[in-house]
Amino acid sequence: MIETQLYISVNRKTDLEKIKEILMLSKIESPVYIAEYGQHFGINFRSQHEEWQIDTRICESFPGYELTTDLHRGKKEIRLEISRYQSELCTTKWGSPIDNPLNETKYLIKKTVETPITFSPEVRVLFGSIEKTYYINIISGIKESTDEKGFLLAKEFKNQADPKTADFFPDRLYKTQLEAFHRGKDRLESIVDEDHKEILVLQKKEKLQREKIPRKIIREFIKNCNASNYDSIIKDLSQNFQFEIRVEWRQKLSTSGLDEFKNYLEAAYQELCERDFKIKSSWSFLKQDVGVNLETFTPPQETEEDLKRLYKIRLNFRLEEEKIIQIILEK
Repeated sequence: MIETQLYISVNRKTDLEKIKEILMLSKIESPVYIAEYGQHFGINFRSQHEEWQIDTRICESFPGYELTTDLHRGKKEIRLEISRYQSELCTTKWGSPIDNPLNETKYLIKKTVETPITFSPEVRVLFGSIEKTYYINIISGIKESTDEKGFLLAKEFKNQADPKTADFFPDRLYKTQLEAFHRGKDRLESIVDEDHKEILVLQKKEKLQREKIPRKIIREFIKNCNASNYDSIIKDLSQNFQFEIRVEWRQKLSTSGLDEFKNYLEAAYQELCERDFKIKSSWSFLKQDVGVNLETFTPPQETEEDLKRLYKIRLNFRLEEEKIIQIILEK
């Protein structure tokens, strides 16, 4: 015997009475169970028939709605669900197993209004903070051998093309503009990739040019510190120069102004001069701030520490109008 299990989820509680009327009209021969679950009702029963007339009556009772297995990407409210299930163990009245036992769910949603897909020929592409506009130019065409009409894809992607004079790809006549548009997007990728490479090369050149002066200033500063050339050390410092030493992110020392910084450099114990610092890592640039790591085997002045010890520090520079306005020494 073929038995079908039906389950109806009524997701609007106000629809329950209407569904009950449909079930009564359908003259279901088995008991029908109705249970309330928070925001919806669940109805289930068994039948020796698939009860397809229920689907018909539901659609008639809800004008503007349709039962479908396709949720259209889940963008619509599901007003009702109806599921049918047949066990694989079910047999026909002759004892044979049934082919393709039912296991489906239909959803009651608003009818889909088919509208033509429209699109703009413009395609905007972001390269980081740079935006460029491309065009997928589509022109009308005809296959002379068959007089078949369709659409051609123009070879121009960086400007809007004149349909009368545009050169086009002769390999294919597209049936719809949308089909040509999708193919155009595929062809556009190689052009965008080449533009991206050019932009990266240009950005690298601009970055090197932008960093050229700060690198020169900082290298000169470190060189003069190693040589204890005090006059040259301060030549690229601003009048309101700030210096700070941090040990494990805690401030250990700070100076304000050139005079205080000069006094620090000339003190018996200081950590910048005559230490033969070497730049040992890539530079970091962030707007006005430049960070660089230094290494040396030379200890600070006036110390009895082991000369073979490796010292590592980080200098964070802030520059403004080609002058150093702040240095933070971290260790």
